[in-house]
Amino acid sequence: MASSQPQYSPKQLAEALCVSESSVKRWCDRGAVPTIRTLGGHRRVTLDGLHQFLKQTGRELSNPGVLGLPNLSLLSRRHVPGSDDSVHSAFREALALGMEATCRRILQERITSGWSATEAAEKLITDAMCGIGDAWTCDQLDIYQERRGCDIALRLVNELRASLPPIDPGAPVAIGGAPAGDPYQLPTALVELALRQVGWQAMSLGNNVPLESFQQATHDCDPQLVWLSVSSISDPIVFVAQVNEFAERLGENVPLLVGGRALDDTIRPQLRYTAHCDSVKHLIDLAALMKSKLKRDIATS
Repeated sequence: MASSQPQYSPKQLAEALCVSESSVKRWCDRGAVPTIRTLGGHRRVTLDGLHQFLKQTGRELSNPGVLGLPNLSLLSRRHVPGSDDSVHSAFREALALGMEATCRRILQERITSGWSATEAAEKLITDAMCGIGDAWTCDQLDIYQERRGCDIALRLVNELRASLPPIDPGAPVAIGGAPAGDPYQLPTALVELALRQVGWQAMSLGNNVPLESFQQATHDCDPQLVWLSVSSISDPIVFVAQVNEFAERLGENVPLLVGGRALDDTIRPQLRYTAHCDSVKHLIDLAALMKSKLKRDIATS
C-alpha cells in the first residue's frame, strides 16, 4: 500500500535526479511520475511510483543517497535475484552494497507499517541473503560482499531481538542452533527471534555446535523445546545417525523441532523429530500452540 511505502517530495526527487524542482512538479502533474497527494494537497511520490518512472523513462538517480537508496547502477551488471517487490529489491541491493543504515531504515519502515520484527526479518533479510548467496555462487558478487552482507544481517536480527518486549521469567525455555559442519549463523538467529516474539525464553547456541554440546546444554538448561537449524550437511550418513541418537536421548518429554534448507526429501524421512518447520511462520504458529499447551498443563497439574 502506498501509505506504508517511503514517500518523496518533488524537491527530494529533483535533488536525486539532478533536475529542477519545477521539472519534477511538471512531470507529476502530467502523470509521467505517478503521484499521490497528502491531506494538505502536497505532491508525494512512493517508492513504487519512482521505480515505475525510472523504468519507463530509462533515467537513473544521479544522487540516490538523498532518498536513502543505494546506487542501483553499481549493481546493473551484477544481478542479485529475489522478490520483484520494490521494497525487497531496494533492501537486497542495499545489503549487497553494504549500506547498513539503509537496510536498517527499510526494516524499521516495514515494522512501522505493521509488520512484526520476525516478519520483517524473514521477508527482507532472508530474501536478500538468499539472493546474495546465489549471486556469489554465480560469480555475480565477490565473496567479501556475501560475508559483509551476512555480518550486517546478523547485526540487524540482533537489534530486532533487543527491541522485543522483556520475556516473562516464568516462560518456557527453548534452546537450539546449527549442528557441527553447518557454518550458517543467521537461520538459527532467526529461529531465536521468532520464538522470543511468541514469548519463549529462547537461546541460540550458535552454529557449528556438536550434538554432544547440545546434549550438555539440554542437561544444563532443562528446556521445554529444542530446535535444530540445518542449512548444510557435510556427511548425511553421520548426520542422520547423530541426530537420531540425540533425539533418543532427549526422550518424549522434550519436543525436537527441525528445519532448514538442507533437510530435503531424502534426509528428512530418515530423522527422528517431533515436528518439521518449513517456514518461520510455521514455526511461530507451532511454538505458540506448544506454549499454550504448556500453560494449560501447568494450570491443571
